[in-house]
Amino acid sequence: MRFQLNGHEVYASTGGRDYVDGQPYLIFMHGAGSSHLVWAQQSRSFAYAGYNVLSVDFPGHDLSGGEALPNVEAQANWMLQVMDELVIEKAIFVGHSQGGLVNLAIADKAPERVEKLVFVATAASIPVNDMLISMSETKQDRAKSLMTAWGLGPDAHHFENSVPGFSNIGNGLRTMDLNADGSLTVDLKACAGFEGGMDIAAKVQCPTMCVLAGKDKMTPLKFGKKLAEVLCNNTLYVLTNSGHTIPVEAPHELNQYLRDFLAA
Repeated sequence: MRFQLNGHEVYASTGGRDYVDGQPYLIFMHGAGSSHLVWAQQSRSFAYAGYNVLSVDFPGHDLSGGEALPNVEAQANWMLQVMDELVIEKAIFVGHSQGGLVNLAIADKAPERVEKLVFVATAASIPVNDMLISMSETKQDRAKSLMTAWGLGPDAHHFENSVPGFSNIGNGLRTMDLNADGSLTVDLKACAGFEGGMDIAAKVQCPTMCVLAGKDKMTPLKFGKKLAEVLCNNTLYVLTNSGHTIPVEAPHELNQYLRDFLAA
């Protein structure tokens, strides 16, 4: 799906299905340096399971125009504008990494528009290595390589995945290359600058689920568990052998957790 917003084209995957009146909306939001492509194995699955799927490219990422948004609050405001444009009153939000921070910001700004929240490999705050931010400004390709290496768990480095012939490393690098130049730095600074997440999480009343990774080097498990402890109505799963990129490393497990949570 392509549409115009604030003078720029926006792209969002619908999983290959037209929207059906009365079906719940399921919005997937990607992390820093990523795009809708990270949700490929979720978008299509849930689009064929009775949900109106929206897997967005934030501005400056892959097929969406404009410049990357400078902070998490701006990303949340933009996502709410997307909902207004598409006449989506309320949705279930699934956020990976930085997308999980956007979950919190949306819940803070417009709780009436949130049905449920799913946090994937994320936390209430994401500490970002200063060296990585600096490297993304001066040696962008090196920063992308490091993020891809850190983001994938050991099994993914050995080409253990659900798609035969598919390289998670190669796909991760290619996904990042499709984004606008400089967007990675903006994303990393946005994550580092987000504050107050724990206070927001403590106020969230809707059902939530956290799916965390035992071998996550980008957002260590201990930070995600702190978020899970604060959320009042939360279900927690930990994929012990997965790295940070759960949607591509453990798609079958994540999809099953989502099915169970959405059906509850």
